[in-house]
Amino acid sequence: MAYFDIFCYCLKKKKVFLIPVVVALLCFVLAWVMPPIYTTEIRLQIDASSSETGSFGAVSSMLKSSAGGLSNGSIASLLGSQNTIKPSDLYLEILSGREVALSTIHKFRLDTLYKKKADELSLKRFNKDVMIGEDASGIISCAFEAKNKVMARDIVRYMVDISNERYLKLQKERLQYSIQYLKSQERELMDSVRSISDELVRFYRDNNLVNLEAQTELTVKALAGYEAQINNYKLSEQVQGKNNADANEMRKKRLLLERKFRELRGKYDSNYVPTEKSLYLNSDWASEKTLYQEQRAADLKRFTTLLEFVSTEKMNTESQSLKNQPVIQIVQDAYLPDWKTRPKRAVWAIAGFIGSFVLTLFFVVYHGISTGAIANCGEARQKLEQIKASMRK
Repeated sequence: MAYFDIFCYCLKKKKVFLIPVVVALLCFVLAWVMPPIYTTEIRLQIDASSSETGSFGAVSSMLKSSAGGLSNGSIASLLGSQNTIKPSDLYLEILSGREVALSTIHKFRLDTLYKKKADELSLKRFNKDVMIGEDASGIISCAFEAKNKVMARDIVRYMVDISNERYLKLQKERLQYSIQYLKSQERELMDSVRSISDELVRFYRDNNLVNLEAQTELTVKALAGYEAQINNYKLSEQVQGKNNADANEMRKKRLLLERKFRELRGKYDSNYVPTEKSLYLNSDWASEKTLYQEQRAADLKRFTTLLEFVSTEKMNTESQSLKNQPVIQIVQDAYLPDWKTRPKRAVWAIAGFIGSFVLTLFFVVYHGISTGAIANCGEARQKLEQIKASMRK
């Protein structure tokens, strides 16, 4: 098929191509007489100073990270996975939710305007007219299209007002839940602090201890003194000789010191408990007890730090729950649009012209091929005949 022949044939039928021009004019006039659709928009942002839901997530995170190293697992057992959501995401979920949409439809009787009896059908139509989103800077927008510009403005204002009310209620509920959560953690931490403190008191009382570190240091000094005296007695015995009376006396003293040394330094019985009449301890026993005491003291300090943190956050959250600040900040209020959004006359005219031009060109070429008016199109005509024959069968 020669495209040049097709082009020449189309030039012969140039009057037919006035049809797209007429169609474009008709589309332009149709867009002119159609009722205009107006769009209004309200823009807002969540007030960060009043949208925080307490330190629930921060407390959970801190407790989780700290409770893992504690020997008392009661705190860790209370901590579940607490997922937080951004205030803007939560507000968008409410604004675009089914409840707000149905409330708006019933408030403005949009179901009668849409001529839909079922709520689901009205919702589908409503969702086509409403546009809700958030830009990169965190500004939330809510726009609505309607033939009545006043109703469009009132609809977006109503949607924001009811969403603000529901969001504020939800935030208060979350704050109350956070307060209850913090109170429960505070009670649990206080019980843990009290339990460890009582455990350390019992440990000192049952083992006749006054100050484990100081007594251990005193014992080490005593051992050092015993060792020095034992070495002196050994040297004196060697100088005096075995049969000397003074040497025998020194030997008795040395043996006595060695027994005292072994009591403070050597192995101890499983039932060993320091005597109440002495501040000296068995050094090996004291080393094991020191490790235990240090561990429990570290746990006590960690629990105490957590308790201070939770108590502070609880007071901050309670203070925040008493505030009555606006939940949202209106960046741009809804307005009465002075220019329609659609239909666009130029767009309708161009679309009508392009569509009709393509159809006209198709029918002109088809007519030329089927009648043989276009030269060098025998093969194409045969294919058209085959198609026609197949359609007749």
